[in-house]
Amino acid sequence: MTAEPAGGSRAGFDPCVSLAAGIEVVEDALVIPWDPERRRGVTRPAGVLRPDGSAVEAATCWRAPGLPTTTPPTPPPPGTALAQLPGTHLFAGLAYAHFGHFLCESTGRLWAADRGAEGLVFLPKRPKGREAAALAMAGPVLSAFGLADLPRRCLMRPTRVERLIVAPQGFGTGRMIEGAPEFRAFVAARLGAGIAPEGPERLYVSRTRLYSKRGGILAEAEIEARLAAEGYAIYHPQEHPIAEQIARYRAARFLVSTDNSALHLAALVQPRGARTAILLRRPGRLYRDFVRQFRRFVGEAPVIVDATDRFWFRAGERLQKNEMMGRPRLPAIGAALAAAGFVADGDWPDLPADKLAAAIADIEARLGRPLEEVAV
Repeated sequence: MTAEPAGGSRAGFDPCVSLAAGIEVVEDALVIPWDPERRRGVTRPAGVLRPDGSAVEAATCWRAPGLPTTTPPTPPPPGTALAQLPGTHLFAGLAYAHFGHFLCESTGRLWAADRGAEGLVFLPKRPKGREAAALAMAGPVLSAFGLADLPRRCLMRPTRVERLIVAPQGFGTGRMIEGAPEFRAFVAARLGAGIAPEGPERLYVSRTRLYSKRGGILAEAEIEARLAAEGYAIYHPQEHPIAEQIARYRAARFLVSTDNSALHLAALVQPRGARTAILLRRPGRLYRDFVRQFRRFVGEAPVIVDATDRFWFRAGERLQKNEMMGRPRLPAIGAALAAAGFVADGDWPDLPADKLAAAIADIEARLGRPLEEVAV
């Protein structure tokens, strides 16, 4: 199927089909950040209405094809006091506080920023809060795209916008991770423009310094030690500016990482010919997004190493796969990396039972609550 240029149903998103014809410029647009109707799952009523009250379909926000995060809102009751925003602005969609979601879902309309926009208009992810907090992730990411000087707003209440440019979302997850042609061209021209490769040729992206609740691989330091012996630098991207991250990913000829949000940025800036191996840290098929993204943007699919088994999660809480802790099968990881040419010595001994127990105890101490093994 092909994408609908008008930005309606994304069930048939096609990364080869242009979205340019779907741009709509709405005069006297009404932006509704949070409709009082009840939220359902990840979807809530919010978006853009024309002066006659009809919804602008191109303003629908998407997590993935077939999975909208917004549905058309209802017009406010007559006489409702509305904020006013003069000038011409680009509708930018939901502003996420999470790096990966912001990069994949909040940048998907920036390809139209050069169509006369004097500023950006975002919707808040949550119904309450401060505008500055809602835009906390926007500054660093927009700077990386060369849009630091473009004013941005996150509208916290219904607002009349003098002129609103609404472009279909050209990036997301699922099939949308491959990006629309305009988005890919925008990334190639703008993301990290002028940032030269700088750093080691072998890089391991680590999660050992992240908050333990975010999940990961137990005793990940064991993997770090083995890769460091092979000449890999251990890198913690959350501790460095995005500009430096881009420089590191552009310099790395061999990149090893667990499946995590840092890879979405790496896939957008890695040069052709660079190679990536992904160590799966959780069950499920989310890794397929990385395969699609690297294949489309870098030209080569990453090596997928599925060698994590037995999983633990916080006792008494609702299971969330992305926050589980998994046991790495080190012999299988070493063998897979050696077979793919990422390491010379893939003879990695298995994780001893006492180190596994110590790793679990360490996470429990950091979280202040016990873990329990879960079946998946």
